[in-house]
Amino acid sequence: MDLSHIKSYQEYSPLRADFRRRMQEIKALRRILVGPYLNFLFENHDTMLYQVQEMVYAESIVQPAAIQHEIDTYSQMIPGSYELKATLLVEFNDPETRKVKLRELVGLQENIQMVIDRKFSIQTLHDPSQVDNDRISSVQFLTFPLGKEASEAFLQADEVQLVTSHPACSYRHILFPDQLAALKEDLSS
Repeated sequence: MDLSHIKSYQEYSPLRADFRRRMQEIKALRRILVGPYLNFLFENHDTMLYQVQEMVYAESIVQPAAIQHEIDTYSQMIPGSYELKATLLVEFNDPETRKVKLRELVGLQENIQMVIDRKFSIQTLHDPSQVDNDRISSVQFLTFPLGKEASEAFLQADEVQLVTSHPACSYRHILFPDQLAALKEDLSS
């Protein structure tokens, strides 16, 4: 993604409703709920382009250097070869519950795996700046470093699971066929 991909907020404004609708469709297939409060949003070029475009629009950013800063920030979440990336939202509506649970879930990011046809178990990589000894952030940026062999298996997989094995949060979700197809499309691009 570079500056040529980003429309000014004036150019984007009349296109925004249609672009947002299209992004909602793209995100719907990549949003995977694991258990009652772990919401994984698998990212790709389009989802990150949308994030940058929305930032430019919402903050009326016009300076090329400021736009480039947004591009540089969000481009880190575009998956590279042989990997998938996700934003994990740990969602609790009640502020008091959230406060307690984010303390209980310290170490969660080290207990998330992607299991491909029960042959490969891929441990996530995470941003250490989002974790401290007392609590986790309610937003986590995760990388699933598949590598070549697991990527090839993923593209042929009949079953992929997201698994959490934290003592305070143990869940398993088998991706639905349309979710799996969307992630296969991202991995192959």
